[in-house]
Amino acid sequence: MEDIGFKGVPLLAALARHAGEGYLSFHTPGHKQGAGAFSEWHSLLGDMVFQLDLTELPGLDNLQDPQGVIGEAQDRAAAYFGAGETFFLVNGTTAGILAVMLAVSGPGKKVVLPRVSHQSVINGLILSGAKPVYLPVEYSPDLGLLGQVETCRLESILIEEDNKEKPLVVLLHPNYYGLAGDLGQQVKTAHRQGCVVLVDEAHGAHFVASDLFPVTALQAGADFAAQGAHKVLAAFTQAAFLHCREEGDQRIRDALRLVQSSSPSYLLLASLDAARYQCEQEEEQWEAVAHLGHKLRLEISRIPGLFAPGSELFEVPGVCEYDPSRLIVNVRELGITGFEAADWLCSRKRILVEMADLYNVVLILGPASLGNADLMMDGFSSLAAACSTSRKSRSAPDFRGLPLPQQLLTPREAFFADFSLVPLDSAPGKIAAEVITPYPPGVPVLCPGERIDGEVLDFLREWERAGGSWPGRKKGLIRIVAGS
Repeated sequence: MEDIGFKGVPLLAALARHAGEGYLSFHTPGHKQGAGAFSEWHSLLGDMVFQLDLTELPGLDNLQDPQGVIGEAQDRAAAYFGAGETFFLVNGTTAGILAVMLAVSGPGKKVVLPRVSHQSVINGLILSGAKPVYLPVEYSPDLGLLGQVETCRLESILIEEDNKEKPLVVLLHPNYYGLAGDLGQQVKTAHRQGCVVLVDEAHGAHFVASDLFPVTALQAGADFAAQGAHKVLAAFTQAAFLHCREEGDQRIRDALRLVQSSSPSYLLLASLDAARYQCEQEEEQWEAVAHLGHKLRLEISRIPGLFAPGSELFEVPGVCEYDPSRLIVNVRELGITGFEAADWLCSRKRILVEMADLYNVVLILGPASLGNADLMMDGFSSLAAACSTSRKSRSAPDFRGLPLPQQLLTPREAFFADFSLVPLDSAPGKIAAEVITPYPPGVPVLCPGERIDGEVLDFLREWERAGGSWPGRKKGLIRIVAGS
């Protein structure tokens, strides 16, 4: 197989070249480049997927110590995204977040983070043994949208925490709804206090493509940015980037060896190489996506009962920018929940949205969406016509208005403590031994070590009645620290 069409994607070119050289496989993986694969599975996927599902072979480099084509692919990504060094991740954005928290923080050290951080950050606290210092984040009750950290609150907390061991600061940019805060000023605030800044940029890998999108974390001066290249770019699911402002940090390399597989998928790695190259080549299309997002907001908001906020998003606490490719559609005036709207769009119009909550559905636009806008508009028009706008919009409790629980143990102490399972009705006053995370958006309402109060339990019951869920739950039971 020749390398025609693979210029600029060194890892993909190396895999294609290897597949065309006719080697006999006496190495992993066990399907032997398809020869030993389950026949129906082989027929479904096609031969080339198996041909490229390779391992650390001559000419294919090693993710644990990249010196060849993986290293070159990572260097090209670093150059495009503006990093001093970029690492390919095969365990998702989570791997990058965990690696930085393990490398920069540690037992007893403090981490300043938004209370609405993704559960992977909470897991980083458990693994590292660090102590959380939570930043409050407000929300808009009218739109049902989570806001962003306000710079004044970050500054206040960092001044309170001022000591010789500066805390790691973790910020979210953007959140699941595509909303961004004043990241540049917040990074400057943290750096003035001598803090290292990690940005969970899982949903912002495409920001580099155009100034029509929010500033990137690296442009804002962050020390580390973890991006899910699969969430909006065209990489395979689970493929991600960790960008570092400086290069040569051995602690990051050591931590990545702890949280990454020693047998990484070359399909995932090559998809990162391809996704970076494709983003470079499609910057004009990304600008068209941004313009389409603004246009669709106006058109959807003209449909009775629907509202797709645009400039109104700046009224959400802490929000300074928003991602135009992240389309939020509020359905409250239709008298239905976002869960019901998502189900209707799926069953009646074959439209699958990214997420739903009590009030909204969220859709992700990309270059592949440019030809489907009319079908999406037809779906929303039909949804509105099928619902009675005479019904009164519902009001339901929302986790974004819950008070911050009292922290009695560190997340690590609670996670490793003896535990018991109790009914929800018996949980008030006990200490949680698990993360309770309605997903999406993956924001914890209860973390290990926190006191369980009645408001949280009321929300969980209502969330489930409304059609929501949380991963890992055992119906009607919650894990608590034994004896609490």
